[in-house]
Amino acid sequence: AQLLWSSSGYVEYRFPFPLETDHEPKQLSLSFEACSEAPNFREDWPSDITIWINGFECATWLCPSDFGNRRGRLNPPWWYNGATQYGMLTTLEINEEATLLNGKVISKLTIDELHLTNKPYIAVRIGNKEDAENIGGFNIFGRKFGDYEQDILLAVAYSQE
Repeated sequence: AQLLWSSSGYVEYRFPFPLETDHEPKQLSLSFEACSEAPNFREDWPSDITIWINGFECATWLCPSDFGNRRGRLNPPWWYNGATQYGMLTTLEINEEATLLNGKVISKLTIDELHLTNKPYIAVRIGNKEDAENIGGFNIFGRKFGDYEQDILLAVAYSQE
């Protein structure tokens, strides 16, 4: 999908992860463009957007807006000007020491705690928790919408033992 939106709930992507048994995950990086979701758009529409990996809650960030005050750099000509236009590029990194959100340490959750080698996929869930303070929905942008020419990117660095 190039643009996905929801007023609440979550979306889950399963990325294939056929890691050999003699490989040990050392770092996971997830990057995507997202923002809040309001009817049409609302610049003053905060939303607590949460990221889960394999069922583990990893991070929540407060997106301040459903951005629509200008056109998204990549939006096709047919996309309505009065709708959501772009988001914020968000990066989650989980390594052997901590979890970082947009370059800042936010918790001590480590890559070992995610049990990445237990399944042949990595489940990435993005959305709003039912009990979030700001349930303002979410938009997720692909490489042909918004400001950043990328789809959801997931990378895992590993060592061979």
